Amino acid sequence: MDDVDRRHEDRRQDLETAAQLHEAIALQRAFGSDAAQRFLKLRGIGDEIAQNALIESYDRRQAARRLRAATVS
Repeated sequence: MDDVDRRHEDRRQDLETAAQLHEAIALQRAFGSDAAQRFLKLRGIGDEIAQNALIESYDRRQAARRLRAATVS
């Protein structure tokens, strides 16, 4: 496998992982963090990556809610 093939393979895997993380974030909103983490674990996404993605997503949603609440008050 040459460098071009290796980069293509890495890129493809990154896109698949990104799609799975996106789906897990939707699951997190609907069913909670535990369900999202189980989903990612079943798909072979490491715990550290899963937790970082889900925590960042949760934190962004909470910050947006606080901002909306502050502008309404």
